[in-house]
Amino acid sequence: MRGMVKAVRALARKIPRQERSLAMVEALLEAAARVFVKEGYAKATTNRIAAAAGVSVGSLYQYFPSKDAIAVELLRRYRDGLVALVADRLATVDRASFAPIVRRLLSDLLHAEQGINPALHRVLIEQVLRTSARREMLGFEERLEAVIVDALRASGAEVDHELAAFILVRVVLAVVQSVVVDRPNHNTPELVDELTRLVAGYVGFEAVAPAAEGKAAPARPPRAG
Repeated sequence: MRGMVKAVRALARKIPRQERSLAMVEALLEAAARVFVKEGYAKATTNRIAAAAGVSVGSLYQYFPSKDAIAVELLRRYRDGLVALVADRLATVDRASFAPIVRRLLSDLLHAEQGINPALHRVLIEQVLRTSARREMLGFEERLEAVIVDALRASGAEVDHELAAFILVRVVLAVVQSVVVDRPNHNTPELVDELTRLVAGYVGFEAVAPAAEGKAAPARPPRAG
């Protein structure tokens, strides 16, 4: 029952249309991001968020019924930006550039270079993606899949493009979310290397090490058996 209540309260209310209301919503979102990180999600109340934004809590409730709704909107905006970033990076991908571009994208995902505070990213994963409010994010994976399908076709990957995109999007997102929340000690260049090998190897391409781009990749040592 609690999960059902949270999902309902995560729905946004009034949609801002005028310049003044748009500015207010931006101020509320920026303030909420600061409060979530500084005070923690549990202590972040709508009163504190409104005060940090310099508006009344009544004004906040015109647009967001709860802090859950604010968290959902923050994550939605981050993910919209992520889809745009991936589409832009992959716009000119071909077989030769596939692995280097994948490496940069994975690094962005793991180190939040696309515009989200790592601490905030963790809060949003915990409080949105790992709760029933996740249903407000439906469609994100499918949007990424469409971008990946186009990239696989352009690169000449000899795989089932739709199936490969489905698998890769979900595998990479699962790893990234687990690293951000559960095992930040694994957020290393070595993880980026391994994920690049996983993605490139799965679609039949070679993953070249950053320092060796344009050269032959060194052979990996055999596993002990």
